[in-house]
Amino acid sequence: MSHTRSHQIYILYIGLLALIVFSYALMYAPQPMFTSIASDLSVDPAVCGLLISVFMLALCVAPLLVPGIVRACGVRRAIGAASVGIVLSSFAIPYVTSFGWLIAIRLCHGFLMPIVLTSAMTSIAYLFRHFDLRRAMAGYVTASLVGSLLGRIGGGYLAEFFGWQYALLTFSLCFLLALFCVANQPNPPATGTLSLSSYATVLRQKGVPGLLFIEACGIFTFAALGNVLPLRISELVSGVSEGAIGMMYLGYSVGLLASLIIKPLSRLFGSTARLLLFGSAFYLVSLVTLLPDSLLILFTGIWCVAFGEFVVHALSPGLINQFGTKSHECDRSMVNGLFLSCYYLGGVAGSIIPGFLYTAIGWPAVLLCLFLVQGAALFQVLRTRRLVV
Repeated sequence: MSHTRSHQIYILYIGLLALIVFSYALMYAPQPMFTSIASDLSVDPAVCGLLISVFMLALCVAPLLVPGIVRACGVRRAIGAASVGIVLSSFAIPYVTSFGWLIAIRLCHGFLMPIVLTSAMTSIAYLFRHFDLRRAMAGYVTASLVGSLLGRIGGGYLAEFFGWQYALLTFSLCFLLALFCVANQPNPPATGTLSLSSYATVLRQKGVPGLLFIEACGIFTFAALGNVLPLRISELVSGVSEGAIGMMYLGYSVGLLASLIIKPLSRLFGSTARLLLFGSAFYLVSLVTLLPDSLLILFTGIWCVAFGEFVVHALSPGLINQFGTKSHECDRSMVNGLFLSCYYLGGVAGSIIPGFLYTAIGWPAVLLCLFLVQGAALFQVLRTRRLVV
């Protein structure tokens, strides 16, 4: 491959990763703002968790429709139209006067975002189809982490100084910046046929169902912690600010390190299968550190939990793409659409069920629920690892 061609690919890659960053930033930005949003719109702070839940609900339904949209208009047009739609709908945020209207805007974002994410993942898989696909998809995971950190930490401080409305609007406008980098991206050719039976074909590929289940369990736990954490912090320390709550998510940054060093870690453990097992087991055990009634221990425990989650999450998307596209009947956009749908189905459950447990019983019940979910994920890793090289 020529130097010029290589340079073009990496410019496109950076632009696609930027779109993923801003997608996740917009998704998670409301979490440190729950108290302010609840106060301004006269709702209970616990109800504000719906701002994440409805987003994830849209994300688990829409990806099944996205491959058809991508086939009809091409990846380039799909990303452009969805990004512009997100920006235009966000201009209504500063004028919102009721929680219902804010939910409606979040639903709109939720149905447009899978077009951006699935198209970006499909483009990355196509650009790096002859190279290190697992490493390229690990970049997607890294971008998702950077975006979630940017949304939670940056969003917390933007909301503290400028208000939550303009914090959300700022992240939406960033989509226009990333579009300049991907304006000349190629349209990956479609393969196979698109139907419900096509998704069944993907699920019949060895290893895919198990990996999808592992990813769904992972986001269940992470979504639960993301939504309940502001409530737990407010319980431990009264009158805490949005910026301070946002800083509690700093522990998620260790996942960035896990994603960046995933290849050396694989060499250290001798195989991807062993590393996947280690990450899942570490994730499970780390949940115990969140039990004590101490803000410092809670802050430290988040670092441990994030490391385990992102070791698993850095490996799984690349493996799902590898296993799912072994059959020529399976299109990349179908594989990635199904991945996002299953992933965020776990996220919807995680953003709703533990919140009710916290309100009804308390923090220990939430941790017990998460421990059982991650225990099931670890059991599935033990069943799946023999298929992983």
